[in-house]
Amino acid sequence: MNKIFPQGDGDGNAAAGTKALPGGEGDVPQSLPSFLVARCGDPSSWIYSDQKCDGINNCGDCSDELSPVTACPPCGPGWWRCPSIVFKYCDCIPRVLCRDHTQHCSDWSDEYSCPGP
Repeated sequence: MNKIFPQGDGDGNAAAGTKALPGGEGDVPQSLPSFLVARCGDPSSWIYSDQKCDGINNCGDCSDELSPVTACPPCGPGWWRCPSIVFKYCDCIPRVLCRDHTQHCSDWSDEYSCPGP
């Protein structure tokens, strides 16, 4: 997730921390076409468009994985849909985490219902 900071003082003087870094903080990169950048639920945060619907909580609030901000397709074949308790995931977890004797879903379905990898 990246944070948006003020562009500067209006006289061309850049504000501190304005360089955009993948996975870091900085302004929305103006040099990139708009289709490459996606806003998060928090208007001051952004991600690269290819991070939407990838199963990972890139925005920190799951807005890149869940509606109303993003309309993602259902979990893919390598994923299990459940209410995740792992911050990294939103409503799908990788099936490799199923039946590993560790709870990843609030309803324990990853241990008792998921068919596994």
